[in-house]
Amino acid sequence: MDPHESPRPADSALPEYELRSLRMVDRRKLATGFAKQIAITTQPFLDKPFAECRVADLGCGYGYTALELAGMCREVVGIEPNAALAAEANALAAEGGRDNFEFRVAGIDEFGHGADAGTFDVAVLDNVLEHLDDQPGALERISASLRPGGVAYILVPNRWWPIEAHYSLPFLAWLPLPLATRYLRASGRGEDYTDASYAPGYLRMRKLLAQRPELESHFTVPGDVSLAEGGGSKLYSAGVAALQRFPALWAISKAFLVVAVKKG
Repeated sequence: MDPHESPRPADSALPEYELRSLRMVDRRKLATGFAKQIAITTQPFLDKPFAECRVADLGCGYGYTALELAGMCREVVGIEPNAALAAEANALAAEGGRDNFEFRVAGIDEFGHGADAGTFDVAVLDNVLEHLDDQPGALERISASLRPGGVAYILVPNRWWPIEAHYSLPFLAWLPLPLATRYLRASGRGEDYTDASYAPGYLRMRKLLAQRPELESHFTVPGDVSLAEGGGSKLYSAGVAALQRFPALWAISKAFLVVAVKKG
């Protein structure tokens, strides 16, 4: 192996949807847009410039977006429990050479305690909540990590969108887990749907947010529509405009984007 090449985690250690997404897109090239979107979308809710913020990227995966965020803010802490993804993120951090980026191999249940409590300006949960079986606990940890006035950025697919977000199979998320796993295996796209099976519907998402009254939560649209996946299409722009005019349409949105501000 070239000494300057980042080591890649073994394929067998990755979930099937990670392998499929890597074949479909170059995530590293997309990371700049993802990071910009987070900064632009959260800035109107923050009481300080994003450039001065301490940011936590929870479930940061390969660390691409976290490292891009490090170039836009004061400090970033990336949290990732998957050891295979962690190996890539550590190599990327070393390669990037940023002194304001810290990477930790940890689960979300290990976050927000001790020295982390109340110290973050922004906490990012980008397409991670659907992989967590203890979602109330995850939101509790996120809230605990934020200072008063801090902001959580939460992006999660809608369970009831007809095409499932990870495997692109129609109605996969609608099925009970045993049937969903059988469907997934029959499709040849994976073996077990459990890890990606926790996406909430609109009512479930509202209930989760209501359990954290210290967070003032807002369903919102991306700050820069052009940076979103499919954002350049007329259909996407029309959908965003419809959500802004008729908030009830969030119930049938492809995904939920929530910005939650911790009250003082």
